[in-house]
Amino acid sequence: MNGSYPVIAPVVEGHGEERALQGLLHRLVPHLHEGAYADIQQPYRLPRDRMLRPDHLAQALTVVTARRPSPTAVLVLLDADDDCAVELSARVRDLARESHGHVPLTAIVAVREFEAWFLAGASGLAGHMGLPHDLVPPPDPEAVRGAKEWLSDRMPPGITYRPPAHQPSFAQRFDLEAARAGAPSFDKFCREVARLLG
Repeated sequence: MNGSYPVIAPVVEGHGEERALQGLLHRLVPHLHEGAYADIQQPYRLPRDRMLRPDHLAQALTVVTARRPSPTAVLVLLDADDDCAVELSARVRDLARESHGHVPLTAIVAVREFEAWFLAGASGLAGHMGLPHDLVPPPDPEAVRGAKEWLSDRMPPGITYRPPAHQPSFAQRFDLEAARAGAPSFDKFCREVARLLG
């Protein structure tokens, strides 16, 4: 522990998450624990295929754990796509343990994709960046195959959802509690962040 607060080093797979996750965590920490603070470091981007290779994951963990202040925990975030989120999370943890077993690490896998969390908290995005004012979540957000397309279909004609452009803004606005209720993988993410806060 550095000082009296946690230091979290995120590792993400996409350019969008690279820009969005730091802001989401800054928003989420005081939401989970009023008055809480954590030093959220700049996410390290590691494409999904490399994240699942021991040498590349080990290299990423070496880089982030060498930062100052020294991280108290590493948070790995990736999309399940069509894989089982539970199995994929365990696989990443096992790979990390091979080279950095001494590092506190949690691996969170968004079911389908990160944007499923936006769908679950869609009421918070109503009227934002051209989305309809009456925007409501789909019945089962994590079952939607193509959450990015779901968002694009509800944007004005000619506008397409693009993760690097939209994720940082959406991450600041989607309804956190509705997302926890509608997307179990986001609830898992919140519980893990709360655990890292101590």
